[in-house]
Amino acid sequence: MSAKSKKKGEKILMLPGARGWEAWKGMNGGALDLALRTEEHRALDVGGLPVGELTMAFPVRDVSALPFRAPTGDNALLNDLANMHVERLGMRPDADSGVLSDFFKVGMRGEECLVVPLVLSPPPEGHLPKRSPQAFDVSARCLPLPSDGVVIWQELNRWVFALAEEGQPLHFQALASNGLGEDAGREIRLTLSQLEMQGLVETAPRHSFVWVAEEEEPPTAEELAALGEGFGGTATVAAKPAPVIPPKTSQLLPADTRAERMAVRQRQQMVLMITAVAVAYLGLVAYLGYTLVESNKKTDAAKADYDAIYPEVIVFQDHKIKWEELLPVVEQEHNPVELLLHCAQARPDGGLRLERCDINNQLEVNGDERKLIRSIRLQGKADELEQVNTFNENVKRSSGLKNYSWNTPPATETNDGRWSFTYDAVYVGPLPTQ
Repeated sequence: MSAKSKKKGEKILMLPGARGWEAWKGMNGGALDLALRTEEHRALDVGGLPVGELTMAFPVRDVSALPFRAPTGDNALLNDLANMHVERLGMRPDADSGVLSDFFKVGMRGEECLVVPLVLSPPPEGHLPKRSPQAFDVSARCLPLPSDGVVIWQELNRWVFALAEEGQPLHFQALASNGLGEDAGREIRLTLSQLEMQGLVETAPRHSFVWVAEEEEPPTAEELAALGEGFGGTATVAAKPAPVIPPKTSQLLPADTRAERMAVRQRQQMVLMITAVAVAYLGLVAYLGYTLVESNKKTDAAKADYDAIYPEVIVFQDHKIKWEELLPVVEQEHNPVELLLHCAQARPDGGLRLERCDINNQLEVNGDERKLIRSIRLQGKADELEQVNTFNENVKRSSGLKNYSWNTPPATETNDGRWSFTYDAVYVGPLPTQ
């Protein structure tokens, strides 16, 4: 049996692992086995992928899950409802970026349907593999998630978590915290509270599983205890299971891959057209010179069709440059909600109130020069001066605000005996690389 015939029907899943990309392989419909493990963070740098039909699973950090309750389970209506939900949240992707959104039904709440729309961030340069995948999905949909707790695991050196409904991911997101601990637990608890208030979960789970692969170092007992305390429940370590390829993969299709498929299809059509013209030319050249002239005209028309594709490539390149210019202001760690959360977490247990928080995050572009403007202004009052001093120390020590330089003048006493303060911070970290 030839090597080519052995590979017939074999499926390959490119999955983000804890330290780098992994490749899993298996026959169509069968279990997957680990074939390759790397420490590469860019998919373009991964070499040696096995031969077979390739499916790429995007990391959780690149995808936004936006679950909601739909008043119907009719598939004909769910697509429009999902698109309206995404647009209402201001997350609708640009049509020129490819097919970057999809939705999935994951369960029912009475007569209402739980729907999870997905929105993929446009993959930056180098984040797609050299070999064009036949299908794309999300890592959380490629893992057998339990429905009795929150699951936490690492992808490309970043912790992520997911919550499942009937074995399907209801919500997933990357954690802002760098490690497992009380901050990570609080972040998960905040998300679960929001899902519970929206009626997406009836009761927030009180247990979390930390998945660890064979090559990973498990978290310490202290880390698990801190995670459980912040989460408001318990945390245990479990072995990370082998992934699966979903029976029905998503419709996600980045612009790069879509353009490549269109170019391949058009090249194939052009080759077929030229071949047909050549056969006709060779068959009729001996009979009539007029046929030769007509065949040349058809060949010229095929060349003109090919040249018409070129402007589309130029438009795509311009769009990619514009997106890279926006990169500094779309980084998740500088999201106003994230920064506000870090400021709120720096407050002492009681007696201090933030009355105003102004967060500025923008990029000024003047020709080839780029100027990143990021600043924070906090105004508030406290019952005691010691509370202000504690808050002063906490914001300067916050890991989420480590790239900001703080100006914290002394608090002033107000007429009502309280203490008023105004703090300013400016970003002093490195300029994001493209």
